[in-house]
Amino acid sequence: MKLTTEWYQRKFREIQSRLPDAGLDALLLLDPFNIFYATGFFHQPTERPLAALVPAAGEPIFFVPLLEEDMARETWVEDVRSYFDYPGEVHPLIWMLGQIQAQRLGFDNLSIRDWWLAQSARPKARISDLVYTMRLVKDPEEIALLDKAGIYADLMVEKAREAIILGHSEMDAFDYAREKTVVQMQADLGELVFVNAGLVNGAVLYGDHSAYPHGLMTDRKPEPGHIIEVGIGAKVSTYESESEHTFIFGKPTDRARAYFDAMYEAWAAGMAAAKPGVRCCDVNEAALSAIRKAGFEKYLRHRMGHGKGLQEHEAPWVAAGDETVLLPGMIISDEPGLYVPGYGGFRHSDTLVITETGCRRLTHYPRDLEHCIIDV
Repeated sequence: MKLTTEWYQRKFREIQSRLPDAGLDALLLLDPFNIFYATGFFHQPTERPLAALVPAAGEPIFFVPLLEEDMARETWVEDVRSYFDYPGEVHPLIWMLGQIQAQRLGFDNLSIRDWWLAQSARPKARISDLVYTMRLVKDPEEIALLDKAGIYADLMVEKAREAIILGHSEMDAFDYAREKTVVQMQADLGELVFVNAGLVNGAVLYGDHSAYPHGLMTDRKPEPGHIIEVGIGAKVSTYESESEHTFIFGKPTDRARAYFDAMYEAWAAGMAAAKPGVRCCDVNEAALSAIRKAGFEKYLRHRMGHGKGLQEHEAPWVAAGDETVLLPGMIISDEPGLYVPGYGGFRHSDTLVITETGCRRLTHYPRDLEHCIIDV
């Protein structure tokens, strides 16, 4: 299940059409995800610079290290130029700039060191967010991929639950769920694009390990009373949806119920606030205020969520300080959480698409307490 060559060609032309209004004659894309988006050339990024030039008129040009040339020539882009290797006698970025005639040149992304280098050759070049801005709103074809990814993110949560019931360790539960899910994805979807990053990612964390928002898995096994965090992302053609779930292993105590209920209210409030025309910072406030009102502010560790798409984390940021106004077609995560050191973490996450009237879940695993209790 992939986007078509025609889709990437259309996207490339759309970028081209926006260059004059951006005051640019050409845009050099160096961010691998922007290259994926504009051309469909999926590759493994390394220290070797690889770029796609989008001129205001004409066809794209790839500038690639020699070891990527054969793969680049398998795409629809006909003009592929290569250098031998990095760093070389002439830095690859300087080599690229020597082949670009455009006067008003933009870059999508450069490290500060590469920016200084680029300025030495093209002092009038500037950074442009044009492609990042385009990526904020997804096309129907992209949303279809994210919808499909949501199915497999939910499936992996279900398989992780099976592994927990079987008594598997954190690492073994994740591996069990990953194997079952990837086999199903391959059976359903055929050839898949994953850019050597895997088709699924995440963690299964037991007890006080779950109190770390990005905890590391060990060989710990589930015990009665454990709070269990299953956080999963699944990718279809590199578009990722996430489904994260808090389980309680055994009968929940009053303490566990109080934390769970506060998290659940925050999750529901965030979803209710996620509508077109609402600022991301206001959606974030709606979610986190539920945890504060419950008296658990000291257990907050992060914002409500972030954008989803080609990257696991991308703009917009559903957080204080991000005044981006939600628009139909934007994809965000809804994952407010609270984390009690030495006890456990409580976080659900769904992937949401903003619609004309509100939002729609792309992940559907049940979230209420009844469905989150695993009988011992």
